[in-house]
Parts: sequence; C-alpha cells; structure tokens
Amino acid sequence: MVIVSALTANAPLSSIHAEETRTESSWTDLPDDKSEDASRAALFAEYEIPAYNPNAPENKNETLAIPTDFAFPRDARFDRLNHDKPRVNSIFGIDISHYTSPNLDMTLLKQKNVKYIYIKATQGVSSKDKLFKKFWADAGNLPASIAIPRGAYHFLSSASDASGKAQANAFVDYVNLHGGLKAGDLPPVVDLEWDVSKGNPDRWVGHSADEIIAKTLECLKQIEARTGRRPIIYTAKSWFSSKTVPLSRVGEFKSYPIWIADYNPKRKFDETPAVLPGSTNVIWQFTDRAKIQGISPAGFDSSIYYGSDAKFRETFGLK
Repeated sequence: MVIVSALTANAPLSSIHAEETRTESSWTDLPDDKSEDASRAALFAEYEIPAYNPNAPENKNETLAIPTDFAFPRDARFDRLNHDKPRVNSIFGIDISHYTSPNLDMTLLKQKNVKYIYIKATQGVSSKDKLFKKFWADAGNLPASIAIPRGAYHFLSSASDASGKAQANAFVDYVNLHGGLKAGDLPPVVDLEWDVSKGNPDRWVGHSADEIIAKTLECLKQIEARTGRRPIIYTAKSWFSSKTVPLSRVGEFKSYPIWIADYNPKRKFDETPAVLPGSTNVIWQFTDRAKIQGISPAGFDSSIYYGSDAKFRETFGLK
C-alpha cells in the first residue's frame, strides 16, 4: 500500500474566507430513503465483485488478513485469520453519515481502536447531511486523552447546473458554518462515484469524460484554495469505465491522493485492493458492515491505513 507525504498546501487556515454568507437553512437535508446515495455494498456486489478475475495470479500476504465479519476492537488489534497475531502498522477508522445512529458515543471510539473518523457534510450545492453538525461537534469536543482525528467529505453531484467550484464553495461554507477545519483535522475528501437516484443507477452516465474530469478538478482545486489542505479523492476502480472516465485517464487526477473503496471479499484475504493505475493510494475502505463492540449492532464503513502512527500524522498533515 503506497502512502503520500503530508497533504498540505501553502495557504494558512487563517486565509480562508467564505464567498457568501449562508445559514443552516441555505441547505436541505438529504433524504433517508437511499434515493440519493445508494448502499455501497449493493453497488460493489453488482460492479466490483463480478469484475474480480478468480483465475488471475495472486500474491497472497500470509501475515495479514481482514475477516469478512470485521469487528472493533479485536480485529483492529489482532489478525484473527492468522492465529491472532498482533497487527502492526495498521490504522483503522470509520466514516459516518445521516444513516448512522445519532446516538453514536464518540467517547468510546478510541478505546475500541477506531483511530480516525470521516463525516459526510454536503452533496451537490444545496444538500447537507443532517447529522454533520452534531457529529462534527461531538468529534471536535472530545478531550485530548480520547480524541481521534476527524475529517469532512463532500459527495460530488453530476448535475449540470452544479459546477465543481459551486459545490466546493457549498462544502467549505457548510463546514465553516460549524467551526471549519482545525489544524488537527484530516484533509477534506471529494467523493466521486455512482450518483444514484430513484430509477437511475448513475447520473454521471451521459456526461463526457472531459466534463467529469473538469468538474472534479475544479472542485478539488477550489477546496484546496479555500482550506489550504490538499483534498483526497474517494472512489472505486470499478466506477471508471467508457461510460464515465476511462482508466487510461486516471493520471489526470495524479495530484490528489486516493481513498480507494473495494469490498471484494477475496481481496481482503491478501489485503490488496483494486487500486487506480498510477495513483497514490492512502487508505482503503474495505467494508460498510464493520461492527463496533458495545456501541451499535449496525454496520459501519471502515477503512485501513498502512503505516505507523507517526507516518499517519505526516501523511495527513496533522499538527
């Protein structure tokens, strides 16, 4: 797994200025019926897992394995599939949204070996995650002894009337409305994947690759300009195709690190997710069904960073 140097830019956080004054009522809540953001597990079951070639040669790493029924804290500490060997250089985190219970007790996360958390903030130019305000404050107000790094992410909309710059401004404005990014926060993330609606499995289809790339880069550059932090792209290799962006053009995103999503159970055995060619991968989201013992029976999106705590902080530019 490849890591990247600190995800920082030259602009100080104090240089950030909102381009317009917006209040909470400027955004509308995302619906809870999955009509705007479908289950990733369902998407990957349709697109990613069938794309796996069982006849391809595999180089299995016999010292690491992620069980399909991953559970914190045990599986974040020990390799259950390898005689409970203690895991090293394996830092696990979760990402949450309005689908997560609002009763999530963040004071317990660190002791459960959850080392970082990403929180959905916005989608498009006018949609917000109704629990961002609460979750962002809960994570930011943790005492130093139990604090974990927090980060915010934006879901990029394919809508033709939602430019990349406008979406970036909506995201930054909303995060700033709730205190903004602090020096100890993770870099912002732009989520580029299937843009689902009722009756349409991906609204990106029908837009040209040139248009998609231009919108994505415009969003990334504007977020970087306003926050002073280099954003990460969250995506999945199986989303890239002749209908969206061909893999041959992934290099146009080379300035931005990748948070890769791959739920294929076979790749969990040797811990080698399907990454984008020529990209710099920093974290791997391997499930949306991780359990956290004693917190909630519901599943969580969970990801892994390979490296030491010191390298993690360096990679993500944490102060």
